[in-house]
Amino acid sequence: MKKLLILLVYCLFIGQSFGQSNGKSNDIIGKSFVTKTSFSVKFYNPISKRIDTSLSFLLKNDTKFYVYEVVDSGYIISVWNYSVDLNKVDFYNRLAKNKLQDSVAMKSFNNNENTTVGSKKVDSVYKIFKSDIGIESAQIKNRTSSNFKYKDLAYIDLWANNMQFFIPLKDFNDKCESIYPHKIGFTWGFLTLPIKARFGNAKAPFTFEEKINFGISAGVRWQRVNRVYSASNLLGGVSVGGVKIDKDNSASALSFSAGYMYQYDTFQIGIFTGVDFIDKSAGVSWGHQGKPWVGFAIGFSLFGEGKTTVAGEQTQK
Repeated sequence: MKKLLILLVYCLFIGQSFGQSNGKSNDIIGKSFVTKTSFSVKFYNPISKRIDTSLSFLLKNDTKFYVYEVVDSGYIISVWNYSVDLNKVDFYNRLAKNKLQDSVAMKSFNNNENTTVGSKKVDSVYKIFKSDIGIESAQIKNRTSSNFKYKDLAYIDLWANNMQFFIPLKDFNDKCESIYPHKIGFTWGFLTLPIKARFGNAKAPFTFEEKINFGISAGVRWQRVNRVYSASNLLGGVSVGGVKIDKDNSASALSFSAGYMYQYDTFQIGIFTGVDFIDKSAGVSWGHQGKPWVGFAIGFSLFGEGKTTVAGEQTQK
C-alpha cells in the first residue's frame, strides 16, 4: 500500500506539471466564433487559394463559423452547417415564385434549383437576392466570378454549407466574438474535493471532513454551445490523502471516487461519492474502511482539464 501511495503521488505531480490547463488554446485556427452584427464577406476559392474581391455576400448577425486559415489582412472561414427548415422553405419558394414574373429573375432562379426534399426545392430556398435588399450585382458581370452559381444572392445561408469565405481583420475584431462549440468527448485532469461527509455505522460515527483531497480523474465531458465556457463532466478518479482514525491518530488513505461536476467559465460545482482504504498491515482499525462517503466541490478551478477530443461538425441554431 505504501509503495502504491508513493507511486500515485509521483504521477500526480508529473501530470500536474505537464497536463493541467483550462482546455482553451491560443491557436485561432479551428476555433469557433459568432457574428454580433451583419457585414459582408468575400468568396474564397480553396483550390486556387484566391479571394474573389468582386463577389460579396452578407453574413447575418448571430452566424456561427470556424476559422480555417489565417491569411494577410484577415481570415478564411466556413460557417457551421445550416439545416433545412421547411417553414423557411415555403417562404423562400414563394419569394422565388414571385420573381418568376421578371424574366431576368426567372433565369437566375432556374439556374439555382436542382434538388428536392419531398416536393420542396432545397437548392433554391433560403435565398434572398441582392436586388431584394438594394445591393448592386451588375458590377460582377463579365468577370470570372460571373459564372458562380450563387453570385446574385445577398446572404450566406443554406447554400453556403462547406464553402469558404474571407473576413477582413477589422470586421473580425470589431464584429465577432468567440464561442464554444458543442463537444462530447474524453477529458481528464486533477480534482480537488475540499469537503467529505462520512456516514455513521456500527464501528464509527458520522463525520464531516473539511480537508483538501487531491487526485486524478477522467471521464466524459459534454460542452454546450455558448459564448461563455460551460460543460458537464461525469468523472471517476483515484486520490491519496490523510484520514483521521481517532483524536490522536491519522493515516494515509487511497480513495476511489465517481461523480458529476458542472463548470461555467471558471466556476465549478459538483457532487461525488466513493470509498477510502487505509493500509491494514499497520494494525490500525478504522470504522470507515471501505464505507461510502459523499463529497462536495464548489469553487474555482477545482477540476483542471488535461486533454479533450476535437469538436465534430456543428449546426447553426
